[in-house]
Amino acid sequence: MRPPLPPILFSTCLLAGWAAGRFHPLNLGPFPFRTPLTILLLVLPLVLAAWALLTFRRHRTTPEPHGTPTAMVEDGPYRFTRNPMYLSLVILLTGFALLLDSLWVLVLVPVLAGLLDRLIIPGEEARLQRIFGEVYTGYTRRVRRWI
Repeated sequence: MRPPLPPILFSTCLLAGWAAGRFHPLNLGPFPFRTPLTILLLVLPLVLAAWALLTFRRHRTTPEPHGTPTAMVEDGPYRFTRNPMYLSLVILLTGFALLLDSLWVLVLVPVLAGLLDRLIIPGEEARLQRIFGEVYTGYTRRVRRWI
């Protein structure tokens, strides 16, 4: 059985947090620089994800988590993190927690990271290892999984 797609995991966490907040609100409360931080945490992940997708497109390979890659991508945001699109989902969920003023959504941020780390990434890494072998192994030694 294939694991769910990452956007489904993100949407599930966001909706679960929002729904929990509708039944039992737990607000984050005010804090300094909230508005600029919220904007940053909503815009930055979109830019990061777009950069990652454009990098895949330039290499003519698939960004599909269950797809078969045709090229090993090591440039663009992949110089800094092996999973920029997943990192962008985690940052985006944090931004939504601030936007919705929801402790529930914020609590689900590490849940999302854990689900991606345990359900999605191991399968991708195994596939990349099979396809690219030592090239991928060297990449994993140079670049961290997250940040």
